[in-house]
Amino acid sequence: MATTANFSERKNVRQANELTISGEHIDIKHLKLRDELKGKQILQTYLTKDIPDYPTPVEFHITELKHVTNKHCLPGILNSGGFLGHDSLSWWNLKITQADITEAEERYLESFFPNSSKEERRDQQPFLSEFTTSPLFSETSRYGNYRFTFPLTTLMEAYKKQICDGEEPVLRVYGTKLFKQEIEYVVLVHSAQFNKKFQHLPHLASSPLVSYDGNKIIWKAQAICETHNFQLAKHDNTVVIGGMFSHQFYVWDHVSFVFHITNILPLPKGSLIESLECCEIDPDIDLSKKGSFSNLAKAKEFLKNLPECELEQDEKEEYNTFEEIEKEAD
Repeated sequence: MATTANFSERKNVRQANELTISGEHIDIKHLKLRDELKGKQILQTYLTKDIPDYPTPVEFHITELKHVTNKHCLPGILNSGGFLGHDSLSWWNLKITQADITEAEERYLESFFPNSSKEERRDQQPFLSEFTTSPLFSETSRYGNYRFTFPLTTLMEAYKKQICDGEEPVLRVYGTKLFKQEIEYVVLVHSAQFNKKFQHLPHLASSPLVSYDGNKIIWKAQAICETHNFQLAKHDNTVVIGGMFSHQFYVWDHVSFVFHITNILPLPKGSLIESLECCEIDPDIDLSKKGSFSNLAKAKEFLKNLPECELEQDEKEEYNTFEEIEKEAD
């Protein structure tokens, strides 16, 4: 792989150490070969490990995005009727369901055993859920108690109409971010009017790990476990899992979509409320800047006591328009 730039080290807005490179999505194999990373202390514990066989890569087809926030920011989202961004960027993560995991397992088996029989497929025991244990797949959150979830097509169509004046959004490779145990591949979404501003970033089609076909995100996940308790073995034309003598910690990877928003991405308040749910905070890591409740019941009570959002007539009309957007996206 040709290298055009090196990783830079900094503290992010949450004061966590991160290594970043712009305009590239670099897979784990090539990250391990990067000379400028070999001496970085924050990566030595996990990235350099050799892990027993596990499912990799696993292709997920994702149709939803989620945005998590805390109790301090939630009222602002509801009152303003949409999403703002830090430094004009609104950050979203993939929402992966059990159905997505099941379909990814089927694709993995098809690629691993292309000549397997119907009987062998029938006898194959489910296995991927034993490995999808990284924070990405958890129902808990590290960033706050309040999670908004939208269909990808609905969100992109709203962005197209509200931000892009009806033109198709532009998707680019924003970069790769490395933390002690986490690898984040970032995709930038922006309006065509900012092509000059972001022309230094390649289009998403150049990414070896993430693609977008207008209806779904296709992600080739490399490290889905974080904590490895099982290993994978091949038996005839099926796979079996076995326990490990001792669990192993490793890196985990995920994808973020960042929407470039200079003002606000407005969404009907009724839609915002319908998409909102409470979630528990990760018991080990809380990155919400103390803006979270450790108790889920308290989080629900806070939401319940927020001023009720009553849809006025103009808001109802806006909500109907949003329903039309959803239909167009379908």
